[in-house]
Amino acid sequence: MSEGLISARQLLLIAAIVRMGSMLIILPVVHYGGAPRDSWIAAIISTVASCLVAWLSAGVAMAFPKKSLGHIANAVLGRIAGTVATFTVALSQYVLCLARIRTMSLVIITQFMQRTPGWALALPVLLIALYGAVCGPDTMGRAAEIIFTALAIIVVGGCILVYASRAAPVAGLKPILANGLKPVLVASISPTFLGAVTGSIALSFGRFTKEPTRVGKSIMVSLMFTGVILVVVTIIVLTTLGPKQAEESITPLLSVAGSVHVSTVIERADLLLLAAWILGVTFDVTVLLLSASILIGDSLNLSYKSVAVALFVIGVIPVSHRITDVFMIGPFQSPEVTGPWTLVVFVGVIGLVYVATLIKKKGGHGR
Repeated sequence: MSEGLISARQLLLIAAIVRMGSMLIILPVVHYGGAPRDSWIAAIISTVASCLVAWLSAGVAMAFPKKSLGHIANAVLGRIAGTVATFTVALSQYVLCLARIRTMSLVIITQFMQRTPGWALALPVLLIALYGAVCGPDTMGRAAEIIFTALAIIVVGGCILVYASRAAPVAGLKPILANGLKPVLVASISPTFLGAVTGSIALSFGRFTKEPTRVGKSIMVSLMFTGVILVVVTIIVLTTLGPKQAEESITPLLSVAGSVHVSTVIERADLLLLAAWILGVTFDVTVLLLSASILIGDSLNLSYKSVAVALFVIGVIPVSHRITDVFMIGPFQSPEVTGPWTLVVFVGVIGLVYVATLIKKKGGHGR
């Protein structure tokens, strides 16, 4: 009866790719707070904060093994309140899925294909996401093993190439906290939000995990591992470009990769990194679409495949039309948006369900 299930290791890899896809190329940790030189500290803080927030999602998933938030929230909060809670989380994942598709298409168009309409890139990615969502969690688990290996080789290899090819760092990391701690805390908000979103997939994929007691460990290890990558990548960007240029660049990691020329074989390392990012984001949005479909489907007693098709149809216009660009590229990533979003949805709503599950378990009605 293991059909359709994933292992705890595959869940770890899925979560790691989701986080890597959200933070590579575009580094929100260096764009906000006004103290880019200390953004590596913000990366460390955001990793710790992400683990704390994500533990709420993992805790809910482990409290009711083989059930998603759609089932759990209805059981502990009641039908109406449970549906509202589930939809709040699911819609957060869905909106972020659409935003990442649009963002990716705009980055590619801006950097390499200025005359290509956005829908020509966004719609195929959304269609691939639909196909992956319909295939189910087990297919995503097997794909994660291959994709994670490819991304790890490219990211680690890219870091080595940067250090081997550059003459000397253009900037150091000192002085530390010259502007105080507040800018660092502000800079850590957006990556913490991204970590919270990653943790929330435990609320859907946990239902399909063979070892439900290991869901929390898988999510925590994935966040800590990708947190280390975020810190290293941030330091490389800061010391290669300098804090000012890193803060002003929309895609600082691409700027770093564009300066690497190893040989005639690899003259454009930025293209290799861009390809890895596209692969990661495509997998990332597929996971988010599938996760949202599972949550909504379980809450309404519908097939998640049918929900995925409905969400695909709804998402065609937002990922294709330029009217959504201002929201998705500007305020969407800002601490003013991601901060309250994290507190309301991933701390408030999921925290409420978490407390309700504890009360339910203590009362002897966990089953």
